[in-house]
Amino acid sequence: MPGQAEELSFSGELSLTARYYEDDGLFFGQPSSGTSYIPEGRFGFRTDLGFAEAEFEVYGRADSRTGSELVDIQKAYLLTGGDRWSVLVGSDIVFWGVAESYNPVNIINQNDNFGRFDETRKLGQPMVNVNYESGALGTFSFYGLFGFREPDLGTTSSRPRFIVVPDDDVAIFEKSSDKIDFAFRNTNTVGIGNGSLDYAVSYFNGTDRTPVFLPGCANRRFPVSVPTCNAVNRSILASYAGLRPGSQLPLAGQVFLNAPLPTQLFLLSGASVGAVPYYQEIEQVGVELAYATGNWVWKFEGAQRFAQNEDYFLGVAGVEYRFNQAFGTPGALTLAAEYTYDDRSNLQPFTVFDDDVFVSARYDFNNRLMSSITLSGLFDMGNGGDVYMLDISSRLTDSTQISFSATQVDFGGFFDPLSLLTRDDYYELKLTYFF
Repeated sequence: MPGQAEELSFSGELSLTARYYEDDGLFFGQPSSGTSYIPEGRFGFRTDLGFAEAEFEVYGRADSRTGSELVDIQKAYLLTGGDRWSVLVGSDIVFWGVAESYNPVNIINQNDNFGRFDETRKLGQPMVNVNYESGALGTFSFYGLFGFREPDLGTTSSRPRFIVVPDDDVAIFEKSSDKIDFAFRNTNTVGIGNGSLDYAVSYFNGTDRTPVFLPGCANRRFPVSVPTCNAVNRSILASYAGLRPGSQLPLAGQVFLNAPLPTQLFLLSGASVGAVPYYQEIEQVGVELAYATGNWVWKFEGAQRFAQNEDYFLGVAGVEYRFNQAFGTPGALTLAAEYTYDDRSNLQPFTVFDDDVFVSARYDFNNRLMSSITLSGLFDMGNGGDVYMLDISSRLTDSTQISFSATQVDFGGFFDPLSLLTRDDYYELKLTYFF
């Protein structure tokens, strides 16, 4: 906590990634096979002002082939408090979750959506965060989240991307994008038997970070006027609001059949028709459990979401085991297996984690260079699609690191969500300098 004022402490990293796609893009406008060069940078500082701690961190990147660029202030806050409480005001990144494959409860920050199908990259979120350490009952955290961060939905040149690139200029919100979202979380650790249980319960009330993509008036061109475009999208939204789970038709077909005749004729015309992002209001109740005993860790995290026209559950359960001094070496081998489940209908935002098994093996060399190698796979139990991932990293010096990763996608059929990634297998070599 704040004390005597100190000088600034600077840190950062610069990296250059060479990402090679072995196939041409699946969709019109995507680059052909070849290499993208992606420079990235992260710079930050922290200091103690006496009355509060201050931290600032900015991240930026660019892609030589797709033209994608991002500059994001991820952290810019003041933190003050006492023995049992703290208050943070500003922008920050907050992580919730215990699983390896993905984290359904992790909803505070917006997804970055850059070049991977996972959700590990996040954007900074303006907030007020109050934390209270109660003792036996753990830590209570309260969040007021100000201003909605819309994700980068990509362009025609993005890899990967959807079949139709959504038009974020016509994004629709169930409520205002300027409203305040609220969240609460209680975390604690308790001893049980020969191990310890880390648990968390959370609640979120606000705008879903992931949009539903509706057919509507998008990428408007003459002779379609702005009032006509807005009227069509209001009609589309009313059509969507009247839908209920149960139909096997794609969402676009359901919306079309439930729309009035003039709207149907507009959609059939093809003029200025595209994908409209719709951000609905949700409530989410989440639970996280991680029980560690010996070399075992048993994990569960799940969330029940309450949306406009459907309530649904999403969760992950799994286990990991760590072999110390594996194969007679100083290194450690960690094996993990998880099952992901999601019972949402096609009325909700797109997901690939609906009925999947995730397995991984990570070997840490435990050497001075912090070398490691991880092999993992995600296997769809319903459609038969698979994703294979390899990650290798090692320090070259105390201030430089080299890493290699590869992603291979085998989709299970035309209706498999992974079919969108069928030509986006890539290999990536990254060199990072820390300062």
